[in-house]
Amino acid sequence: MSQQEPAPAIAACRARIAADPTAVAARNELVDLLRGAGRLEDAQMECRALIALQPDHVGARIALGGLLIDLQRPVEAEAQLREALACPAPASAKAAIHTLLGLAQRRQRRDAEALDNYDLAHGLDPGLPELEIHRAEALQNLRRYDEAILTYRQALAREPRDPAAHRYYNDLLYRLGRKDDFLKSYDLAPRTPDLLMGKAYFLNHESRFAEAYATYGEALTRDPGNVAAMLGAVESLRGMKRYDEAAAALGLLLKRSGDEPHLIARAAEVALLQRDPRMAATLCERGLRAAPHDQSCLVGLSLAWRMLDDARDEALSGYDRYIRAFDLKAPEGFSSMADFNAELSAYLDRLHPDTREYVNQSLRGGTQTPDHIFGVGHELVDRLERRIAEAVEDYIAGLEGDAAHPFVSRRARSFLYRGSWSSQLKAQGFHVNHVHPQGWISSCYYVAVPDAAKDTQTRQGWIKFGEPGFDVGLSNPIRRMIQPEPGRLVLFPSFMWHGTVPFTDDAKRTTIAFDVIPQPGL
Repeated sequence: MSQQEPAPAIAACRARIAADPTAVAARNELVDLLRGAGRLEDAQMECRALIALQPDHVGARIALGGLLIDLQRPVEAEAQLREALACPAPASAKAAIHTLLGLAQRRQRRDAEALDNYDLAHGLDPGLPELEIHRAEALQNLRRYDEAILTYRQALAREPRDPAAHRYYNDLLYRLGRKDDFLKSYDLAPRTPDLLMGKAYFLNHESRFAEAYATYGEALTRDPGNVAAMLGAVESLRGMKRYDEAAAALGLLLKRSGDEPHLIARAAEVALLQRDPRMAATLCERGLRAAPHDQSCLVGLSLAWRMLDDARDEALSGYDRYIRAFDLKAPEGFSSMADFNAELSAYLDRLHPDTREYVNQSLRGGTQTPDHIFGVGHELVDRLERRIAEAVEDYIAGLEGDAAHPFVSRRARSFLYRGSWSSQLKAQGFHVNHVHPQGWISSCYYVAVPDAAKDTQTRQGWIKFGEPGFDVGLSNPIRRMIQPEPGRLVLFPSFMWHGTVPFTDDAKRTTIAFDVIPQPGL
């Protein structure tokens, strides 16, 4: 099915269902189409309609469980999957149910129970895809790292061409600091384009840009049209400061792909590195005509205007208007925020891994929880979320200005969380400057803060805004800083650069963060 077909196909399915509400085949097809189009909420509603027609429709119950997991609603998913277990079904379907049950439980950090379900799934269908990867993730959460490594190796022995198994395995080796084994699995595997790209991704992260570029080049000789490999090679060229070559490569991609905002934003970043903010602004404006709310193009446009001393950046970014701090009240059942945060901090300690950070995360010298933490059964976190929701509603209500403003214009009566996690930094730890391209509003809530953050001169551990993640020669890169305080929530536009100042203190800096997007249709 081409990219142009889903909308007409969805409409055709709905027409068939309108003519015959009992048309099970049409509802099955509609669920698949909606899921493929990323309309997960609509897809889960259609699953429920299908189950109402056929309560023993195991496929619909399995699909609903998977959709609810993807929607970050693992508690609901578990309930649906337990009902599915009671339906008559072949062994392969039961295996799929147990696998999804394990995943729903793992998202709730009930990892021992998840392992039991993975074992049941393996007994019913030993060849079930990704079962070993799910098992290894649960083992990591239980800090049984050697068993997780063995499980990944078993997966690689069974399927040495599996890109996901290689990536997760090497990510764990990286986090454990096992340099002797890191990336060796790629050298022992077939040199497929996917695996070459997987290795090159890690090489770029390790700043081994020349090796990464050569590896992406080999992938492209085997698959010349691979856009992901081309973009990876562009990142390698950027790392080697070969900006003209990176710009030329992106120019060819844009000629081939048209107005793809993510490609335009990449080209704009390279133009900024070439110290050509006018070209960057032109590119970003082009991208925003195609996708008015594209966060990456907004990032580039803001930075280009700053380099040009263009006052429009202040109107866009609103460093004083759109960055707001809220000191939250203690959740119900606690007399003070200090008491609540002390209990929450101890609880979050148990959720954090005792390894270093994941490869693709913004923090350095710390850890981040592996799964979403809102709405998955963490009682203390959910109590805090209710206070956070009040602040987010207040923040959204206070957004005023031009209805055409790319940030303000997304204002809606309700919102959804796009992700939620906890970060924990140790001495000398910090967040590199970054943005959240999938969000609308981003955040930081302070659970525990080291005493070093009290120093208003050095501003250790403070959050800073406006400083980009790459050097473009700004004379005043930091536009605003906010002092962290336990119980304080900071909200800001997701397209705004932000990072933190390293701190010297034995105490940990523990935070909860999340992204918000507008509620569709409201």
